[in-house]
Amino acid sequence: MIQDGEPSSDFMKAEYLDMAVRMASEGSQPLRETIRHSRQFLRGVTDFDNHGNYAWKKGDYAKNSYEFSENAWPHRELKNYNKVLHGEHIIPLKMVFDRWLELIDAGYSLGQQRSFLERHLIVVWITIAEQQRLDRELGLRTKMPEGWSWGDDTHARLRVAGINPMCNIG
Repeated sequence: MIQDGEPSSDFMKAEYLDMAVRMASEGSQPLRETIRHSRQFLRGVTDFDNHGNYAWKKGDYAKNSYEFSENAWPHRELKNYNKVLHGEHIIPLKMVFDRWLELIDAGYSLGQQRSFLERHLIVVWITIAEQQRLDRELGLRTKMPEGWSWGDDTHARLRVAGINPMCNIG
């Protein structure tokens, strides 16, 4: 959690994560009752660069804030990623949200929930062709590969599709 006057190079992400776990402090039922909005709020965790700039699809900020696939890498400098690149959650957001609700119901602490969310709410920018392969050809739009379990390789879905992420987070 960020304290007043404490600098943070990742303050927007931290704020979103802190707010998410505060939302969970009353249990999973309020999150279930507002599922569409609650899940959309989680998406915001990945929308900002390390300085609080809105980075989603904006090359000026995104190029230093996200991982890119090898094929997407040459396009990272584009001003806008629309119709060229797709921001892909390494684990489908629905799965992360549903698992989070399970952790809340199982009595996980707010700190444990925050760690879970931080580890699993990650976006890799891929090409539109890679997205088509992942979603349509392999049917992995909303699920992980068969046999995958929580705690396994978080990038398994991309690897099965032959998508090779390159770390560029600066």
